[in-house]
Amino acid sequence: MTIYGKDRLFIYGIEKILRELRLENRRHSRNSESAIYVTTGMDIVEMYALFFSHPPGHYAIFISSERHFDSLTLLFPGLVKLCLAENIRPEELRQALNVMTLLSEQNRHPGYHHRTFKFTRAEQQVMRLLLRGHSVDDIARIRGVSPTTVSVQRNGMMKRTGTRSLQELCSVYAAMRSGAERPSANSAAGVKALKKAPCGA
Repeated sequence: MTIYGKDRLFIYGIEKILRELRLENRRHSRNSESAIYVTTGMDIVEMYALFFSHPPGHYAIFISSERHFDSLTLLFPGLVKLCLAENIRPEELRQALNVMTLLSEQNRHPGYHHRTFKFTRAEQQVMRLLLRGHSVDDIARIRGVSPTTVSVQRNGMMKRTGTRSLQELCSVYAAMRSGAERPSANSAAGVKALKKAPCGA
């Protein structure tokens, strides 16, 4: 399993549990296709940047605030995933890791292919203007449409992406645009602090 995140203490605890499970069961392979995403300590921009720069390949465990569970379901439809609350107890985490490892070993099939959201040309234009700080009225004036049209487009995008605020929507869109690129050391989103840790190393 590969662990993504920046909360080193949380990641250390996960690695410890996985090592224990491997010793107990002697079947937890190092080449598991599962990934674990630990979003504790991340702001919304860092979180979406992580998801789009390192999309899940097969099975995934998301350790996140419960308010993000609906968004994760919409972001990764069809992915076999476990969403766990940040305040999970060690024994519950151990059970979840055991279940996901069993699932990934018993169900080997082609990897999950993440489908990014498709934005229409008009929606892309709205998003670019939102990211530049324009208001709904400004965008309507620039595009030559009514503010209601812009609001309907914005609300439709928020519903499709499972975002609950304009900041989340902008974060998803920005992360999708740069998702093919790996986070660089100079990333403005602060993703440079992310740790990618192969489990059991």
